[in-house]
Amino acid sequence: MIIRSATPRDYAEIANINVLAFEERADEALIVALHRQRALFDPELSLVAEDEGQLIGHALFSPMLLQISGATVRAVNLGPIAVNPMIQRKGVGAALIARGHELARAKGFALCFLLGHPTYYPRFGYVPHAFGMSSCKTATHDLPESELDTRKPQAADLPALRALWQHEEAQVDFSIDPGDRLIDWLSPNPLITSSVYVLNEEVVGYTRIHRDEGQSPGAFFARDHEIARQMARMIGGGARIELPLHPASASAGAFPEAHIEAKSWEPAMACAFQPSPFEAYYADVNAGRRPPGRPIWPVAFEIA
Repeated sequence: MIIRSATPRDYAEIANINVLAFEERADEALIVALHRQRALFDPELSLVAEDEGQLIGHALFSPMLLQISGATVRAVNLGPIAVNPMIQRKGVGAALIARGHELARAKGFALCFLLGHPTYYPRFGYVPHAFGMSSCKTATHDLPESELDTRKPQAADLPALRALWQHEEAQVDFSIDPGDRLIDWLSPNPLITSSVYVLNEEVVGYTRIHRDEGQSPGAFFARDHEIARQMARMIGGGARIELPLHPASASAGAFPEAHIEAKSWEPAMACAFQPSPFEAYYADVNAGRRPPGRPIWPVAFEIA
């Protein structure tokens, strides 16, 4: 068996392996294809396992920029990783992970993070509860009526969108830089609407909202507290909503009466390759001195 970087000639079989490995569904194959369109995609970190000329496994290590303790940390995200079901439990996945770690470390990435089985990945150096989720539950009936208009994001909006993300997420640990291309801000899922909020021709907010989860946006960035309250009123229409805000989000202060809960997950794991702000952050989280970080995942994951 050899482990090597994938080439375009491998793409069809990579998709097939992911379909077979994940209960014969297409989601993971589509996620891999979408990640290839990201500006940070590194083809050397898309790895295949080959045996006697046949592909039997694939692992995608996607470069991402994280905010941890206010600093930018170069990291990779592992996933999906897939092995042909006929050859599972024979060390193929372990070989892909080991080679991916070796390459990522050599390229200077500080850590790898993932959502995975808590009894499998620790053998490769991963620690659990590295990050998690956070939400802000609030009523909207007392919030001010909105003066905002909404529309689809446009290429000309990118500087404003970047500024909104930096304002909202700069102090949120494990916040993922969404990217600087329009495709990074448009969900591939037809059930998810990506919107900008406009006041006097200025972009002042951004959301992504699933049609079936109208009171629970997947992303929520606002210019200031007043705009955040108006956006929340538009989303909720007087009902209670759940915003993806973290205690360190800039808009958290817009809802002083709201309950904001941040909690870590055991399957949310990270493996450090070299010293970075992650070590001090992780020690503080496990000692209860700070809340766990919360990523908003790139739109490439929004297939289902």
